[in-house]
Amino acid sequence: MVKRCGSSKRKVSLGPFQDGSKPRLVATDMDGTFLNQFGEYDRERFARVLSAMAESDTRFVVASGNQYYQLRTFFEGIEEEADASPIAYVAENGALVVDDGLVIDHASLSQGVVKDAWRLLSSRVDAECALCCVSGAYVQHGSASQGFFELMSRYFPRISWTDDLTSLSDIALKFSIETRNGTEQALSEAVSDALCGALVPVVSGNGSVDLMAPGCTKATGLATLCKRWGLSLDECLAFGDNGNDVDMLAAVGWGAAMDNAALDAIRAADTTCPPNTESGVLETLEQLFLD
Repeated sequence: MVKRCGSSKRKVSLGPFQDGSKPRLVATDMDGTFLNQFGEYDRERFARVLSAMAESDTRFVVASGNQYYQLRTFFEGIEEEADASPIAYVAENGALVVDDGLVIDHASLSQGVVKDAWRLLSSRVDAECALCCVSGAYVQHGSASQGFFELMSRYFPRISWTDDLTSLSDIALKFSIETRNGTEQALSEAVSDALCGALVPVVSGNGSVDLMAPGCTKATGLATLCKRWGLSLDECLAFGDNGNDVDMLAAVGWGAAMDNAALDAIRAADTTCPPNTESGVLETLEQLFLD
């Protein structure tokens, strides 16, 4: 049963880490989880936490649907400030894994799958999409509005227009889709049926849907890092708030959903913590590493 922590004054249930033992890895989603409602976090406060985590030999991992090049801008220089190990990244909802600046794993959609998906997506009037690749994201001319391109650039700063999404030399990781008028569920079902499981839809909130390679999730990205570092998922603590966090929250030794998380994330988690508007991740980590 999920234990709620509805107030930032109350202690969060820490499960296997309740007795003073520390997780060897802490992973967190960003939007709606680590970042507040303004898309920010308290850098000085986090630097103290990160320093304490380093003393406990605990690694910090950012796990997000966003582009690696966007995610790393939030943390430039903070490892040096905290005298901590480099932050690792499970980006693109698990399709790109980066450790110490090196890509150690990535998905790779075949050209056939890209063509089949694009044929389906380009015929829909309720969605606009970008193809996310290792080197950047791409939007096809004539298929999307300038407004969509500008929205995507917030999460995928390395983004450009292209004449043909299906003939890129870059390695394709996933499709990122923005739906209109609450059609994300209908689109997800249509894609699943039409592509016969070649791509798996993952809903990440606010009308956003990612089409992922089967078996590619934030949880598999964490598993890749655990194997690299000689850890197990049972030694990990994770925070999340939406559908794209469900697998990660369920896979780790202890998963914490934000109080304001989507219901499926709360169901997958072991506990809840204060919402992102109250810096719930930082507060929980302070309880764990600084109290």
